[in-house]
Order: sequence, then structure tokens, then C-alpha cells
Amino acid sequence: MPEQFQISETVRNISRFEDDEQYSTAIEERFWRIDFCRNDDYLGLYLKCEKEECEWSIEVEFTLKLVSQNGNCLMKSWKDTFEKTEALGFDKFVSWKDLESDYVVDDSVVVETHVRIVKETESPCIEYKNQKTFLLNHTVKNVSRIIDGSDYFTKIENRFNIPWQLKIQRRNGFFGIFLHCNKEMSNRSNWTIAVDFTLKLVSTNGQCLTSNMTSVFNEPDGYGLFKFIRWDDMEEKYLVNDSIGVEARVKIIKMTGCNDIEDLENKFYNCVIS
Repeated sequence: MPEQFQISETVRNISRFEDDEQYSTAIEERFWRIDFCRNDDYLGLYLKCEKEECEWSIEVEFTLKLVSQNGNCLMKSWKDTFEKTEALGFDKFVSWKDLESDYVVDDSVVVETHVRIVKETESPCIEYKNQKTFLLNHTVKNVSRIIDGSDYFTKIENRFNIPWQLKIQRRNGFFGIFLHCNKEMSNRSNWTIAVDFTLKLVSTNGQCLTSNMTSVFNEPDGYGLFKFIRWDDMEEKYLVNDSIGVEARVKIIKMTGCNDIEDLENKFYNCVIS
């Protein structure tokens, strides 16, 4: 990995951005990108690291920059350590009003980041015998046939005796993706499954897009993002031969009321840490 690198990309169609809508640049230098997001009345701008392998940390110094064709620019700097797939930066980089009036030209603006790697460490993978983790992945074909307002479900797969599946949806011009737990309600007892998970859109052209979430399932339901990416951006950047890949990497933090074995494990765990 180089000690320094730069990412630069033009973000177009600024006027169409809705609240909570996010745009991600292409991945550079293996697993780095810029996230551009409309947060209420502000522009959120972030450096995102999508490295996934094992235990690692990367200490960085970086500058995020808005560049306009009218000559205006705005820079802000940040120093932090990445230790997981996440985005770090500024929720209120600039007001959306000032963005449109001072930087947007022809409905476009350039975003840049200049990154310096200060220190990088990586540890070998450690297998934890009792850790409950799993992967769901699926190739969605004939994506062009998914019409607005419809859903696509992957097949149900059992992991740790719990049925799971992925759902993608097309709503109002957006691509949404969700992790679904299909465990049925029980008349005997309530149940909960707390999970950390990463949702991922994968293309055979090498591009990918991820988002991390933490949720607690206590009924058949799905958690995810309604505005994961614009549908036309998905088609332009990720769709190959009318197909895309979707994934969920899931870590079960705690299960209660699922079966006797799980309850015993949780009681033992609570005794150890109390």
C-alpha cells in the first residue's frame, strides 16, 4: 500500500439528491473510497475504508476537499485510526444551501481526498470456536426485470438453526437491501437475536459497496437500507450481464429464547462477565 494517495471524482446531478441519500465513489488503492451524503440540510463527506480481513488498524491523516469549476474550494482535515469497515469524516462538512450556491456548477461538484498512511498493523486470523458468524451470498440475475415497487428475495438458508435470507427492493429510483430473519413467533416464549452485520453489493467488475449495521431481531422482519444506492447508479457502476451479487456477513452477538442450548450458553456467558 502506498504511504500517500489521492481520490478524486465528479459527483453529478446534485439537485436530485434527497435527504439521507448517499453517493460513493469508485474504490481506489484496493479498499478506499469517498462517501458523499445529504444529511438534512448539510453535506456529509467521509473517507471510507472497506478492508475486511481479520484484525487490523490503519492510522491515517486525510484531507477532504470540495472543488468547483468556478474556482472555489473547501478543505477540512482529520486524523484517526480505522479498525473496521467504516466511514470517518464530517456530518456537517458544509450546508447544502452553501454547497449549491458556492460550489455546484452544471449540477456537479468534484470531491477529493488526500490520504497519508501514518501506521498500519495487521494480525493473523484467529478462529474462535464458539463465535457465531456466517455469510449469505447470492447472484441476482435478470435485474432489469425488477420493476419499481417490487421486491426480490433470495432463497432461505438456515444458520445456527435460524432461517435467514436477503431482500433487495426497487423503490422510487433507489436500490434497497435488507437482511431478513424468518424465525416464527412462539406461543411459549419470546426470542431475540442481536447481530452485527455488513450488507454488500458486489460486481464482477471488481467494484463493491458496503454498509455496517447492528440490529436486534425479535420477530420475522428485515433490517437494512432503503436508499443503499440510486438504481441507475447501481446499473451504471455494478451491473454486469444484467447481474449483481449481494452479501450479508453476520455476527450473532447474543440469542435468547431460541432454544435450550442457546439459553444455557447465555446464562454461562452472563455468569462469566458479571
